[in-house]
Amino acid sequence: MTLRIFSIQHAHHGLAEVERASEVAQELAEELRRVRGVDGVVVLATCNRVELLLDAPGITTAHALLKLARIGQAPSTWNALEGNAALTHLFRVAAGLESMVVGEREIAGQLRRALGEAQDAGHASATLTLAVEEALRTSRRIARETSLHAAGRSVVSEGLDLLGPLDWATQRVLIVGTGSFAGAVASAVRSRGSRDLSVHSDSGRGPAFAASHQLTSVDDLSAALHHADVIVTCRGKGGHSITADMLACPRPVAVVDLSLSRDVAPDVAALPHVTVVDLTDIQRGIAPQWSADTVLADALVLEGVEGVLMRLRSKRVNPAVIELRQSVLDLVADEVERLPVGRPLDRDECAHALRRLATRLLHTPSMRAREAAEADRTEEYLSALHEVYGIVTVDAPDPLNPDEMESQHCPVTGLTLGDLNPHPRLEAL
Repeated sequence: MTLRIFSIQHAHHGLAEVERASEVAQELAEELRRVRGVDGVVVLATCNRVELLLDAPGITTAHALLKLARIGQAPSTWNALEGNAALTHLFRVAAGLESMVVGEREIAGQLRRALGEAQDAGHASATLTLAVEEALRTSRRIARETSLHAAGRSVVSEGLDLLGPLDWATQRVLIVGTGSFAGAVASAVRSRGSRDLSVHSDSGRGPAFAASHQLTSVDDLSAALHHADVIVTCRGKGGHSITADMLACPRPVAVVDLSLSRDVAPDVAALPHVTVVDLTDIQRGIAPQWSADTVLADALVLEGVEGVLMRLRSKRVNPAVIELRQSVLDLVADEVERLPVGRPLDRDECAHALRRLATRLLHTPSMRAREAAEADRTEEYLSALHEVYGIVTVDAPDPLNPDEMESQHCPVTGLTLGDLNPHPRLEAL
């Protein structure tokens, strides 16, 4: 297995390292593509992770890490995975099992786009394409056969529940950002009775989102924060969009931070009039309800990984099977050329041609048998013969072991060699 993955993840390395890796991700990939022995590179770069997927049959993991270290701004520490571990990691990432919100589907789309970009540029090898496509197929299967795809809605509900009892009909709710949770937030707070909903987005998508969800778009974030009773953030772009000084007005405010990369600065939670709930708090509450689905998802990942490994093992022997087939067809064609032309063949001529073909086919195996015996590799040869031809050999007695020869029985008479020796009384006569 030639797959290798070098990973920087928000959960393990922190957002700053992810941002550093993202800035030079394409440069890192280009450096690796120039290395002899690297057949393909796919780059998955999101706000929470950078994954470099390599098909590298000709280099070691240590060699690749040295290449990455040459880029001045690149992180110095990577999670390095290879072989089966790398393949399993890829499947888990595609299924959202490595995400903070387990089962989230956004990562699958990002991985699909990463593969497409690599294919368009000619940087995706057959092995990488197979691995990523099968990981995405398993991700879709997990979405069909488990309820993990609904975890996003549970995250929103749990986050709002953690705020405690509120009179939602009187709450002024501000959604900051139009990320993957924003639509679920609008639906959840509206179902609880809230009617005063607004959205702010510094990406320019606020008006379109507001129109599609029947709420108000606001441009001035500072003014909107001072007006809101409940603030739900889901930007996920990195950097803090809400700081303590922005909520300095001393009136009760509830904040739910649904961003994986934290939209709310840490010092906000220290304000006495502000209640902050983040994804870490939410995950503690919802993890138990998804345990059974997670176990099933893990089993589906293992099944998918084994399927890919089986296909890759088959691909390794395909060239040998093709070569074997071609060599046999060449021998047959050669024998056909030897047949007389212009008249029907009689039985003896057909039998002679077939025997000659059989002799030629068995020539190399027969020579290899003799060489194996001379090299004391008989058992290895017999095992290979059984694997290739299905031939089961009957062990012959060892001619160098007289006791073993003496114990052998004639299959017809049942006599041993000892039975064939003259009787002692007859010898005395």
